[in-house]
Order: sequence, then structure tokens, then C-alpha cells
Amino acid sequence: MIGHEGSRASRIRQSILDVATEVLIADPSASMADIAAAAGLGRTTITKRYPTRQAMLVAVAHDAMDRLDKAYVEAHLDVPGEQALEALRRLVTLVIPLGPRIQFLVCQPSLELDEGLTARVQTFDAPVELLFRAGQQAGIFRAEAPVWWAVLTFNSLVYSAWEAITQGRLAPLDAPDLVVMTLLGGIGTPPGGHSKSH
Repeated sequence: MIGHEGSRASRIRQSILDVATEVLIADPSASMADIAAAAGLGRTTITKRYPTRQAMLVAVAHDAMDRLDKAYVEAHLDVPGEQALEALRRLVTLVIPLGPRIQFLVCQPSLELDEGLTARVQTFDAPVELLFRAGQQAGIFRAEAPVWWAVLTFNSLVYSAWEAITQGRLAPLDAPDLVVMTLLGGIGTPPGGHSKSH
């Protein structure tokens, strides 16, 4: 019985977070009452789990980070540099469906007030940075391109791909190759040889 109740509570919690994400993306100023109404729950039910709006925002953000962490693990980014492109394609495929959650993280400035969340965000790109460094050493990516710039460019392309998909301009199956092609157009090794490592 305890296991059943725990599972039910977990499902309710996840449902609330999913609805809250959708509501807060559509209206970043949405209230707890707005979220409760969209979830088909009483406001009291919501506030029992999340006493304040800020607590709700932080919970939604941590849920987004948990999903992104899972995608990073499933993408198997810890590979030799020669396999960097394949790893990036896997990551794009896994991360694009999480576009709404990435948008939420970007659109809620008050999240910066939570130290635990800020710490997670600051270290979040580390696996991708390592992948780009490995790709540079293998001659896949330009060695003179700063890794931080490569990661920023990659993240921007993933977000743009998600937006294009939601607008009906890009097929989800075409997104990984398009992101990688565009990325390489900016930081790929020039035709005819490897770039120099510094």
C-alpha cells in the first residue's frame, strides 16, 4: 500500500510540474491559482506541495534539469573525439523534445536567486565542453574556436531547432543533422586539412 501511495504521489507531483511548465511558458507571470486551475486541482493541493510560487518555480526548474541530465547521460557523450559528431546528433535528438523546459529555465530570472539551482546550471555544460575538446584534439572541430563559444553556439542551435519544430518549419527527424551541419559550418575543420591545436 505504501508503495502504491508513493507511486500515486509521484505521478501527481510530475503532473503538476508538467502543467506548471506549460502554464509558465505561456505566461511567465502566471499565479499558483492559474497553475492549479490548469492542472484541475484545488489551490490547496498545490500549496501543500509547493507553499510559495518561488518554491514551485524552483521545483519546475530542478525537474527540467533532471530531464536534461538524463538526456546527457543517454547521449553517451564520453566518447573518443572521432565520435563527437555522432554523440552530438544523439544529444540533439534527446534534448529537442525538452525545448519547453529549456525555455522555462531561460525565461524565469528569479531562478538565479536559488543557489542550489544556480550551481547545477553553472556545471551543466561540462560534459559537452569535454566532448568539444575531444573533438578539437581529433581534428573534428576548429582548435582555435573557444570551447565556451562552441557550446554556446550548439545550445543556441538546439533551441532554434526546437522553435522551428513547434512552428512547423522543421521536421523533428531532420533537426539533428541540420544542427550538426550548421555547427560545422561555423567551427568545423576547413576543407583540405586539420586546423592547428594550440
